[in-house]
Amino acid sequence: MEGDSLAFLKSLADASAVFVGFTYIGGWSYLASYYSTFGLNPLELDLPLPVVCTAAVYVLFNPAWHLLVVAVAALPLGWIFFGHHLGRHRRGWTAVILALLLLVTSYAGVYEGKQHATDDMLTDSSELPYVAFSSRLAENGLPSCVDYQTYGTTDCKLLLHSKGMYYFFTPVPKPGKGLAGVGSLNVYAIADSDVTGVHILRGLERNTRGK
Repeated sequence: MEGDSLAFLKSLADASAVFVGFTYIGGWSYLASYYSTFGLNPLELDLPLPVVCTAAVYVLFNPAWHLLVVAVAALPLGWIFFGHHLGRHRRGWTAVILALLLLVTSYAGVYEGKQHATDDMLTDSSELPYVAFSSRLAENGLPSCVDYQTYGTTDCKLLLHSKGMYYFFTPVPKPGKGLAGVGSLNVYAIADSDVTGVHILRGLERNTRGK
């Protein structure tokens, strides 16, 4: 009885390790694709491990990937619990299944990251907050959302705050078909040391204050 309990706990630990590992891969693939679409290098950003793993939720909860991700994820978990029936071939098949899951998870993260980034670039997206900065820089060459010693206009969106830098951009209107008619999107950065204040607005709050 005790041996069965230990075997179950070991199998549970193996399954948990597989889940955490592929959650990290899915989350990193998603975030890397998302920020790369904006022209940032994800390796230069300070992305905490919990954030990376949690980002995989964006992939798992997308209806397009529900059945595929669940089906493929069930393969290695089932293999851990029932693969002993295949004897000496178990390790080889386990490696094949884990490699398949790795490819599916990575592809799903890359695909969803690019899609969400493309949507968030647009003016009608409500995912990212609008932002205005009060700056110490009299001549900064930045958009109108950055002004000298007073808040600029709230027509920029805040993309990320990482390693003492704010990354933001001016969203673009949604074109008729695809993004071909939009033109390039510029992502700007301003250091914490150059900022005296940050005004962040979301959705309805921005619309109300703009009246």
